[in-house]
Amino acid sequence: MSKPLHITDDLLISYLLNEISDEEARQVTAWRALNPANEQQFERFSLIWESSKNFYADTSIDAGASLAKVKQRAAEAKQRQAVVVPLRNKYSWLKIAAAVLFIGGCAWVWLNRFANPVVKFETEAAVKIDTLSDGSVVTLNKFARLDHPEKFNGSRRLVNLVKGEAFFNVAHNKARPFIITAGAATIKVVGTSFNVKKRNNQVEVIVETGIVQVADGSGSLITVLKAGEMALYNPDTKKVIKLPTPDKLYTYYRSRQLVFKNIPLPRLVAVLNEAYGSDIVIGRKELNNMQMAGVLNTGENLQIILDVIQTALNIKAEKKGETIILK
Repeated sequence: MSKPLHITDDLLISYLLNEISDEEARQVTAWRALNPANEQQFERFSLIWESSKNFYADTSIDAGASLAKVKQRAAEAKQRQAVVVPLRNKYSWLKIAAAVLFIGGCAWVWLNRFANPVVKFETEAAVKIDTLSDGSVVTLNKFARLDHPEKFNGSRRLVNLVKGEAFFNVAHNKARPFIITAGAATIKVVGTSFNVKKRNNQVEVIVETGIVQVADGSGSLITVLKAGEMALYNPDTKKVIKLPTPDKLYTYYRSRQLVFKNIPLPRLVAVLNEAYGSDIVIGRKELNNMQMAGVLNTGENLQIILDVIQTALNIKAEKKGETIILK
């Protein structure tokens, strides 16, 4: 029977890199299963390790000093009698690089999670506006969430649209691009205004001013959009549809108005369902060809909106349960 292994940070780095022997891996697994405290320690270590992969070179981490610390730890570990199963090949260049990255990543996690906490900007039944630390203004639609640092550090301004829809009016700063992650898509700008919607695993980007780059999760550029253009990105198929912005209905949650000209009824119904959380359906296929023009105030009660549509198109709206059927 092999002697129990003394678990060190260095060994856990090797474990996460899959650079240990089968016996070492079995003992680490056994150590994790030994008691809940060990598993919690491993999960914390793994979390920091995963976060360190996002560590950027523009933080003020001194790589030389970090490497010196690694070497010092390695020397101390060598003197400890408790280590029974030695690490193979001591420190390969990959392990040194991983250890430096890990130390830098720990510092990055601390700086960003504690010294510079993440702000969860979230809405429920009301639209909200927030000004970020760089002066960029974000309008968040109902039932949406944007995570952003309390203060932007480094050479990039990073935010995460966790769910829902937001309009960004980004403060111009050519030296520090503004980057939004939205599911599997990444949107990069310098100073521009645009709308991003993340819904049903798809991402929609509409540009009002400036130029926007849309990339997939790996950072590969998908398309470049300019004012008056939009893109629909499906991460499952990794395909993007780029087309001219068909109307201004997407602005309803900022302007509180629906301004439209010759809008097909199905498009108007889709926006009303989104704005009011309603379930309006078209009951006759002939209505799909109908178009409307006008201005509707989304601050009004939905019934008033329906009355206007019924009068303008000479149709009826019938309610069955929670569903409203246009006939």
